[in-house]
Amino acid sequence: MEIIMVILTSIWIAIIAGLGAIFALRDEPGSETTTAKLLRADPRGFPYSRRNCLFSAAERSFYEILQRLTPDHTVFAKVRLAELVYVQGTVSRQMHLNRIDRKHIDFVVCDKNLAPVVAIELDETSRQQADSRVQDEFVDEVLAAAALPVIHVRARHAYVMDEIHRLLLPYLRIGTLTL
Repeated sequence: MEIIMVILTSIWIAIIAGLGAIFALRDEPGSETTTAKLLRADPRGFPYSRRNCLFSAAERSFYEILQRLTPDHTVFAKVRLAELVYVQGTVSRQMHLNRIDRKHIDFVVCDKNLAPVVAIELDETSRQQADSRVQDEFVDEVLAAAALPVIHVRARHAYVMDEIHRLLLPYLRIGTLTL
């Protein structure tokens, strides 16, 4: 009986030591798991986590080209449509606001005073569905009513700088393209 107690005690000590080592390694300062736990640690229990990247691969590639092509402008990404246009006095103002409330524009190029100059939408293949096309047309009509031009560009993983330059030229005062 005494031997069984010694064996069980040894197993118990080994289990506790092993668990302690696992938790010590997991909680090493600066480790990914510690960072993830800190981001999740919310006393209210919200189920939100920070995204690793603001852009998709196509958006990131396009953003970098926009930055290079428009050094005298400011480029904003994922801008709410309601931040770009306003509803002029009308009886059904709230109804019109509701129609644009959850819509956004992929990129907006602004002048030095941060006034919007041109909106840019990256059109993904998923946007080819009828409902998506209707929504895109609605956004285009809203922007046209507000006299803000919109450029549609097919989403890709990589873009040709010269093509984007040509698309922007009618709207922006940008110099000639030097590679």
